Amino acid sequence: SFGTSASAPVVGSIINLINEKRIEAGKKPVGFVNPTLYAHPEILNDVTNGDNPGCGTKGFSAVQGWDPVTGMGTPNYPEMEKLFMSLP
Repeated sequence: SFGTSASAPVVGSIINLINEKRIEAGKKPVGFVNPTLYAHPEILNDVTNGDNPGCGTKGFSAVQGWDPVTGMGTPNYPEMEKLFMSLP
């Protein structure tokens, strides 16, 4: 109910929706999205507070930019769609 078990299907669904819109517009699917995500962090909501303690450790803290707790952040679908639709 937490972590990648919840987030991976959500992100996969978002990319699928974007691919459907791209195909409807006569474009190819986005393919490997990591380079685009890292080049355009503004299409993600940066999570900057919180942590993931467990197993007797403090775990990691969320910070500005990439962190081990939330990665680059949470998807901002409208911004992701706008960017990916603007790409060839």
